[in-house]
Amino acid sequence: MLEQDLTDDEFEPYFAKAQEVSQFFREIGPQYDVENTFAYPSIEVFKKSGLGALPVPKAFGGAGANILQVSKVVSELSRGDSAITLAYNMHYIMVGIAGNLMTEEQNRYWLGRVAEGELMFGPFSEQRAGFSGLADMKAVPQAGGGWKIFGKKTWGTLCEAADIITTNATETDAEGNLPDTFDGRVAAEKLFIGEFEVDENGVGDGLRIEKTWNALGMHATGTQTIVFDGYFVPEDGFVSPWRAGAFGVLEWASLMFASIYLGMQQRILEESLAVLSKKHLGATFGAIVAADTEVKSVGHIIDGIGDMASRVEMSRRVLYQTCQEQIEGKDKLWAPELRFPYLGLAKTFVADNVMHMSRHAMSLVGGSSFRKGTIFERLYRDSAASMFQPLNGDQTRTYVGEFLLNQAAAKA
Repeated sequence: MLEQDLTDDEFEPYFAKAQEVSQFFREIGPQYDVENTFAYPSIEVFKKSGLGALPVPKAFGGAGANILQVSKVVSELSRGDSAITLAYNMHYIMVGIAGNLMTEEQNRYWLGRVAEGELMFGPFSEQRAGFSGLADMKAVPQAGGGWKIFGKKTWGTLCEAADIITTNATETDAEGNLPDTFDGRVAAEKLFIGEFEVDENGVGDGLRIEKTWNALGMHATGTQTIVFDGYFVPEDGFVSPWRAGAFGVLEWASLMFASIYLGMQQRILEESLAVLSKKHLGATFGAIVAADTEVKSVGHIIDGIGDMASRVEMSRRVLYQTCQEQIEGKDKLWAPELRFPYLGLAKTFVADNVMHMSRHAMSLVGGSSFRKGTIFERLYRDSAASMFQPLNGDQTRTYVGEFLLNQAAAKA
């Protein structure tokens, strides 16, 4: 595992820098939400901040921050703009996943480049089955060594800023035929890492970016489709078997996604307070009878803000305590089959809360929040993305329920 030993005192200037970058994201975010394009000015600002090297061990030139410290930075960036932060969150996810699976030699090279400012991303989902489906993308062995990769990945978040690509593909025979058994498919699925060099049109050697992103929210992530058409990976670009390796380190996905939505919860509360603490309805007659109604004195508004603040605090505790327990190795006390879904409970909990809060905020603020371009309308759209990143609530409950039922049946 990566050695991540940044002290709390050493972490303070990185968090201060995250607050600066968060403010910049907040300023430019609305424009790129409207334009539905990646927030290109964020690239230079993020790279110059040094935050990309945060989780890279000191031995490889980074800061050596642990998963809790990275979570705090992601949450703070997300308070500025969740969509822009979601793009760079992919970098943190893949540094955590790939870094914990690569050899020391690979880490020294690839994470050394990250320490110098380069960005990493990882498209894994395919159209038919998302993240959990076995890869139909093919890695065809070459006579001189290495593989050529063919296929398509549909969620290439951060592709327009990245320098390094990680992805999974299923190794075939020399003719490009996939294994014909389920166990063979699982065993042949591999994680690779390589250069990501494309021109101004998004075209590189054996791969290209297809600009297909047109979603309900999270516009500024620039999550495009990546097409592989003979992309060559040398032998030293093989990282590990995918399923056996990745499922042991996927807390870097679920807990980082949770961090995005904790930051969004904090922003929803902040924006709600800013509006509702000052809003007057004037003279009212109906549910409330008054010559002048101050919204902050209305019972359901008071209760609503209290509910939001409670949800933010509970989400913070659940997420940060989960990170701390993972750092302390307490996850090893769980059944191996439950480790990933139990770590992922933090994400499903935060996701449920952010969706509730984004909807409730619009109800409390009133009809003005429904106008396109308001912060509440955007947060409502962006929060919907929390349903889909792995593991979602339905997947988590299936993992846990199936294990417990099978365990009970075995004891009967």
